[in-house]
Amino acid sequence: MLNLILIDDDPDEAYILKKALKQVDKDKEFTHFDDGNQFIASLNQYLGSKSLILLDLNMPQSAGFDVLQKIKMNKQAANLPVVIYSNSNSPHDIEMSYQKGANSYVRKPQGFNEMVDFLTALLDYWQRINKT
Repeated sequence: MLNLILIDDDPDEAYILKKALKQVDKDKEFTHFDDGNQFIASLNQYLGSKSLILLDLNMPQSAGFDVLQKIKMNKQAANLPVVIYSNSNSPHDIEMSYQKGANSYVRKPQGFNEMVDFLTALLDYWQRINKT
């Protein structure tokens, strides 16, 4: 079973995503870290699991780029898919994300209905379409 992991310091974002995920697929696991350093400290428990990471770039305690780099530098964790999940539409942020090993870059949905549509497409892609 896929575990959707959100690394984002915004509690409202986590709440909306969790609520939308329950509507899309009640059986999906959801884990939220409000700080990238917390996730890195817990990284070993996700090795070998079916997990998908949504990583915000702008967090006060740990920059998303740093967290991404730490995940991808860990040989055991390098295959964990990381989707950059950001409000930024900056070409620089997008380019840097891919250079540092992101598997995808998406803009955060605006509102609950967009979140439901986003999660439906995201889960469909990572579970059905994408081959690993």
